[in-house]
Amino acid sequence: MISIGLVTIHFKNSQDTKALLSSLKKVDTKNINLKLYVVDNASNNGTMEEVEKAFPNIISIKSPRNLGFAGGNNLGINRALKDKCDYLLLINNDAVINEKDFFTNLLQSKGDIISPLVKYRISSRLTYDYGGKVDYLFGRNTHYSSPPSTMPDYYSGVCLFIKAKVFKRVKSLDDGFFLYYEDADFCLRAQEVGFKLGFCPQASIFHNLSSSTNKLGKKKLTILANSHLRFCLRQLPFYSAPFYFGFNLYLRLKTLI
Repeated sequence: MISIGLVTIHFKNSQDTKALLSSLKKVDTKNINLKLYVVDNASNNGTMEEVEKAFPNIISIKSPRNLGFAGGNNLGINRALKDKCDYLLLINNDAVINEKDFFTNLLQSKGDIISPLVKYRISSRLTYDYGGKVDYLFGRNTHYSSPPSTMPDYYSGVCLFIKAKVFKRVKSLDDGFFLYYEDADFCLRAQEVGFKLGFCPQASIFHNLSSSTNKLGKKKLTILANSHLRFCLRQLPFYSAPFYFGFNLYLRLKTLI
């Protein structure tokens, strides 16, 4: 029996987390030992207790402080690896799974880090995420809304199906990224040591885009600027420095407007 550890982060919103966990009821888990790791990122408002009451089968992990997206996920990842899960599914709590054969299709896909098809709405229009492309000049990365002709540089951290062996080489997400860019950095580091990305359009999720991050206000731009600079310093060539420093300054100036 294959063991899969689903890791999601909860932060002050029980409605989203319960919707994700409820969506799993229609997913076929025959011959799969599915373990549900819900990391509470210091909500301290009673919502995690609501989730625990509604879903007593989850493995609840509580952080005494908000570790951000990467840090929160790492708590769940470490626990899942300790429990000897063969695969990990990192998924945002503001997403829901659509297909009965979700895990079956992912397990049949090629690759070490696999993305399902991510669906979301912009101004009521249904949009798709087919992976991201790194801008090696400005560090302003973009996502494909239609199938690209070549493999993307990375896939969105909103949902990634990852073989446990990847973490034995790449270790974890870089928790220096509080939010943003940690998915691109992780995928690039994994590819550097020989792991392959994969895409499974037969499995899909729906993402309630920015359901959590919209609550950050102007702080969102500061976090974005910090993560952008960290990513650029690590992943971009030295000759790009004048361009990405300029773009980073632009992001920081926007917080003052």
